[in-house]
Amino acid sequence: MPKRPTQTDVAKLAGVSRATVSYILTDRLNNRIPITTETRRKVLQAAKQLGYQPNAMARSLRSGQSQIIGLLTPDVHNPHYLDVLDGVEQEAAEHNYHLILVSANLDLENERRCMHSLFERRLDGLILMSTFSDLLTTEIEVLSEHTSPAVFMIPTECADWVYPDVRSGAEQMMDHLLSLGHQRIGFIDGVARSNLSQPRQKVYEEKLTSVGLPIDEQLIRHCGHTMQDGYLAARALLDLTPRPTAIWTINDLLAVGALRAIYERCLHVPQDVALAGFDDIALASQLYPPLTTVHMPAKEMGCRAVQILFHRIENPQLEPMQEMLSLDLIIRQSTVPNPGGESI
Repeated sequence: MPKRPTQTDVAKLAGVSRATVSYILTDRLNNRIPITTETRRKVLQAAKQLGYQPNAMARSLRSGQSQIIGLLTPDVHNPHYLDVLDGVEQEAAEHNYHLILVSANLDLENERRCMHSLFERRLDGLILMSTFSDLLTTEIEVLSEHTSPAVFMIPTECADWVYPDVRSGAEQMMDHLLSLGHQRIGFIDGVARSNLSQPRQKVYEEKLTSVGLPIDEQLIRHCGHTMQDGYLAARALLDLTPRPTAIWTINDLLAVGALRAIYERCLHVPQDVALAGFDDIALASQLYPPLTTVHMPAKEMGCRAVQILFHRIENPQLEPMQEMLSLDLIIRQSTVPNPGGESI
């Protein structure tokens, strides 16, 4: 196996000192060391000719930083989390940082292992989209003593976090469906843990009560988090007599499954059953008909989490930074007024 070229090899080929090579290749001149353009050109050309690659570990030991942050994501199958990842990666790259990704696959023990894996690495910071933070208090305590700062993507006491204003988004959705005259609104709740959907279900029930409508438990369907789960839950709702005139799913993936169930019954969206989701993943606007949903600023969440993390790295003594992002109702062709109902 050929020997890996070193800075000494580059220095010999360029005819300069190894210190000069080090300053040029690690960009540590800071305008204090006079190095000519010609010298820089020779060093860079020699490095390219030899195929020199800097030793990342050695560089991180010298600087005290790894230039790497870790990201814990609940799931890599839901496009919403991929949009968050996109924002994290984009903002990290702007700061010349790399990313280590671990996925818990919506499983408690997997999330525990993922956290331990991140804690054991030499990282400059962590971004945690935790599903089970309330059950991983020991791990969170370890994190609080860890040298790497962390930003959570769920409200966490005495910690930095960024989170969407889910309640506001749910209120906008229910106001929209009720304003269209829908009184039998099916609610499909498919998440890894029920506490994650509680704000939306609470709003669902509060809004129905506020306009004098009863809470019909048959219209509330708890299920898994896959499109197939949404499909089966929607079928159960459509079996009811009378069936719901509108179905609201906890996220857009479940709505995709519900859409299939509706069309299998030879029903049409929105004429027979209005359909709405939550998240506004890219697929939502490409469905037929395009899906009414609540826009979750997933990419912005990822960007803001990284910005907060770097602010914490630079200012360790700051008070906890906590930010709630606003959500917007996106009305598309999957919801129309209920022909048999009155606007509320």
